[in-house]
Amino acid sequence: MISVPIPDGKTSFASVRRMYLFKASLVILLVAICWFGTLDMRALFSPDEGRYAEIPRAMLASGDWITPRLNDLKYFEKPPLQYWLTAIAFSLFGQEEWAARLAPAALGFVALLMVLYTGDKLIGPRAGALAALVLASSWAFYLSSQFLTLDMTLTAFLTFALCAFMLAQRPGCAERRKSGWMMFAWASLAMAFLSKGLIALVLPGLALVTYSLWTRDFAVWQRLRTVTGSGIFIALVAPWLVAVQLENPEFFHFFFIREHIDRFALSGHSRPGAWWYYIPVILLGTLPWTPSLIQAVFENKSPLRSWPAPAKTFSPAKFCLAWTLSTVVFFSLSQSKLPAYIVPVLPAIALLLGSWLRDLLPGKIVVPAWTSLLAGSLLVVVFLNIGRWQKFASLGEEAILALPWLIAAAASLACAGAAALALLNARRRRSALLAIAAGTFGFWQLAFAFFESVEDHFSAERIVESINESTPVGADAPIFSLQYLDNSVPYYFGRAVTLVDIRGELGPGIDAEPHKAIASMAAFKARWINSTTNAFAVMKHGTYASLQAEALPMHEFARDKRLIVVSRHRIAAAGIFQ
Repeated sequence: MISVPIPDGKTSFASVRRMYLFKASLVILLVAICWFGTLDMRALFSPDEGRYAEIPRAMLASGDWITPRLNDLKYFEKPPLQYWLTAIAFSLFGQEEWAARLAPAALGFVALLMVLYTGDKLIGPRAGALAALVLASSWAFYLSSQFLTLDMTLTAFLTFALCAFMLAQRPGCAERRKSGWMMFAWASLAMAFLSKGLIALVLPGLALVTYSLWTRDFAVWQRLRTVTGSGIFIALVAPWLVAVQLENPEFFHFFFIREHIDRFALSGHSRPGAWWYYIPVILLGTLPWTPSLIQAVFENKSPLRSWPAPAKTFSPAKFCLAWTLSTVVFFSLSQSKLPAYIVPVLPAIALLLGSWLRDLLPGKIVVPAWTSLLAGSLLVVVFLNIGRWQKFASLGEEAILALPWLIAAAASLACAGAAALALLNARRRRSALLAIAAGTFGFWQLAFAFFESVEDHFSAERIVESINESTPVGADAPIFSLQYLDNSVPYYFGRAVTLVDIRGELGPGIDAEPHKAIASMAAFKARWINSTTNAFAVMKHGTYASLQAEALPMHEFARDKRLIVVSRHRIAAAGIFQ
């Protein structure tokens, strides 16, 4: 990836190595700036970011690190590792958006370094650098690291396990190092389990079965260090499982049966999708390298030829293919589908593309360069005309005023492609690859500026901050959320709200502690009308209009594009009830 000059009589190997390390460090630094530089640029979006920030906020406030709670209701859909990491970030840096997103961003960045190291050791320095560059600039991987979800945390630990396993299986690896890498792989699987559950064992297990059946290599199972590794896994996972089960008898059935077996086998999770659902997801998610992926697939066995293994030895290339195919098939069969589920295959794909691209043939670089140019140019045309679309216009004047950010984002993608083509003509192939990758970073950095301008359509930050700046809601005043919960509301208010006529994902938590919610609007209205102290309610515009028609006593307190906050009693400018 980075050119290394051949030493002559005037150039020492030490000076060449220093120059190589300097260039590599500079590229890593630039990627890190793009990786972490805009984490604080946007409010936390609902539902996912608000949910995964509120749970650790509540953990830190309550001191209960065993039972996850969303809006003060038990929430067992996912294990607690990321909640713990985010709570630690909050305790160190305060409850800032960038601190909330720090765990997935940092883990994703370390996963890049792991891919870089693994590619270097298994294929060669250039292939390792290319694999890391492809992974860093793949749209799905980069975006997953920039938003607060659990998918990047799972992906990072699975990447550690994947890479450690392949490093342990390489021919000539010393026994001590082999044991060390396998123990690291087992520990990574434990962390992956604590990130998202049994899927941490299912995906590697399927990959191993697929690889064994394909290659007829069943001896690999004997090299897993299963006894010691299982001990490490259990030692890391069991303490929380035992503690949470002792405190919550309903945990086992909900977590293992409902959230794993039922979610995979049964419909009803509002996440349907056809069998081909993940094909377009992968094609979009691997941009700008999608043409390279397609080209490699249609060149007969090209990834395997570019990353060969000695006969009768473990083949990392075949294992990466087995990892990718088995994961895609597994999620394609599932009755619950989301685009981010497929992110764990991207490191394996990146390693395969790194080996395929390492000869730096112009024909392998020119197509992704043209893709960036044409995609960026097409998006410029789309964004220049998108203001005429009714759905976009419904975002309001802020979106129209912020359109130049989207146009600039598309233009940067096109310019990156044009620069790559120019560099190819100048025979600067490594620089052309860097330019293609830069297109991803430039495009999304500028797109984030647009998202920040319209964030009140996706987050409650602005409306809550406007309330707190004018007349803060007292700590004792109840806050009700009517028929809809924006997960960022309790986070930005810094406390739970009382749900009214809402169930959804919090239904099991409400069933466990029904006194913390109000089941119907009729019960809420009776409580609201008879209230002698002030109270507040958050609702959508339609709910507000229907309550106004019923002449329910309430006074508008604040509003944005989606939500309205009302008070039971009128509040004067000085914050005094009237």
